[in-house]
Amino acid sequence: MSWFKLEKLKKIRVIVSLLFFIPISILFIDPRNGIPSWVSNFFVSLQVIPSLTKILVYSGTTAIGLIVVTVITIAFGRVYCSTLCPLGTFQDIIIHIKKKVDRKKRFEYIKSPFFFHYSLLAAITIFTVGGSLTLLNLFEPFSNYGRILTNTIEPITTLINNIIAGILGHYQNYFLYNVPLRYISMNILIGAFLFLGLLVYMSYYHGRLFCNSLCPAGALLGLISRFALFKIVINKIACNDCGACEKVCKANCIESETKRIDFAACVGCFNCIKSCPTDGIIYSAGRIKIPVKDSSDFNPARRKFFKEMVTPAIGLTVPALADIDSAAVKSGYDANKKRPISPPGSRSIQHFSNLCTACHLCVSACPTQVLYPSFLDYGLVGIFQPKMNYDASFCNYECTVCSQICPSGAILPIDVETKKLIQIGKSIFVKDDCVVVAKKKDCAACAEHCPTKAVYMVPYEGKLKIPEQNNDICIGCGACEHACPTTPRKAIYVAPNRVHLQAQKPKIQKQEKVFDSKQDFPF
Repeated sequence: MSWFKLEKLKKIRVIVSLLFFIPISILFIDPRNGIPSWVSNFFVSLQVIPSLTKILVYSGTTAIGLIVVTVITIAFGRVYCSTLCPLGTFQDIIIHIKKKVDRKKRFEYIKSPFFFHYSLLAAITIFTVGGSLTLLNLFEPFSNYGRILTNTIEPITTLINNIIAGILGHYQNYFLYNVPLRYISMNILIGAFLFLGLLVYMSYYHGRLFCNSLCPAGALLGLISRFALFKIVINKIACNDCGACEKVCKANCIESETKRIDFAACVGCFNCIKSCPTDGIIYSAGRIKIPVKDSSDFNPARRKFFKEMVTPAIGLTVPALADIDSAAVKSGYDANKKRPISPPGSRSIQHFSNLCTACHLCVSACPTQVLYPSFLDYGLVGIFQPKMNYDASFCNYECTVCSQICPSGAILPIDVETKKLIQIGKSIFVKDDCVVVAKKKDCAACAEHCPTKAVYMVPYEGKLKIPEQNNDICIGCGACEHACPTTPRKAIYVAPNRVHLQAQKPKIQKQEKVFDSKQDFPF
């Protein structure tokens, strides 16, 4: 393979990365959710960590996507990090901007913090197996990219959509329509901005340092890439010691002085091949021996740093592993407390909390905006994971969007008929808070909005009627709670089922015959 042909690898990498970066970004910021589910499933099935968690409980295209990524990594190394990972492409954009701003500044070799990186991966693995996704949610690239877009960019695109829809509507053009602005939690917004600030800083000043020090997907693929068939290596015979390759290496993994490339840290950007004025950089199939890393590189200071950083985190998180049913879940039937309710298809609060990587793709895709990013409602083990927010909306009776789009298996695919019988919670009626009792006024908002008629009206006093429930057919959709007008607390609300149950089918009642069709029309 000639140098001229190898040079085209960077162009191919840029094109492929954009083909993935743009559609994945649209998934999170499109207020109309215009991308079909089968298209979105294709893109998210190639995301390493969510696919890895999902394959534990559900295979489908997810297994195929994970196999594809594994095969590509075994063949070519960590090209995933520069092509398929949206957070990786986002970092490349920051690095490109930095290059335009400061042309004099160049990269230089930095010994990768392997001990810290893989120790962090080990900690994430231990916590995840133990039932806590706290560390995984903080560092997983796809989920962090999703949270950034959903909580910072999507409200802006929704506002722009509504402005344009208003202008078009003025001219009787209804191609676009108004979409309600999503309520954003300040805690989630701060968390997204903190991570965004950290990522921008690391990318601007240190290239792909995040990928080689904090990213769990990068650590996993780094292990696999050690056995890659094709590797970028330095041809010591053709190298003229110009150092151009080291200056453009965003992964800081090329040490031109010793003519050594740390391929496990290489993200496959191919900048070095394009910059090399000779045949000094080649893509080799094992023809050139790569120098073995000297064991004297071990730095005991890193062990101490890891111990000091991770031990407090374990101390905070492990107590929560003992019982997933935290204070947020054990709130009892108290309408004044926040009760996390996991969406249909998630089976149980524990299943959801154990697998959700908090990417917020379901939050962005939910047509009724009932899915809402929580902060610590599930406890520390479920930081940033979504919950059903019936103050904002309710779960559409025939909607299964979140189950079709979830990349991690936290919400499993279900069809509409199955969804209609999944009971995620039960309605609780507080009689003394109802306006019928408290203010002696008619109100049937809860009964009118209940899709299964689990809430219905019965005689109370005089002509007044009061709600009554049949929780055998209640599915916990929250329509009653959302419609209830009482303040400061709802007279009817949904309490979560820790494990989702099967609701009975609602009875279909025939409409009473009002008049005889053989007679003349009554008015």
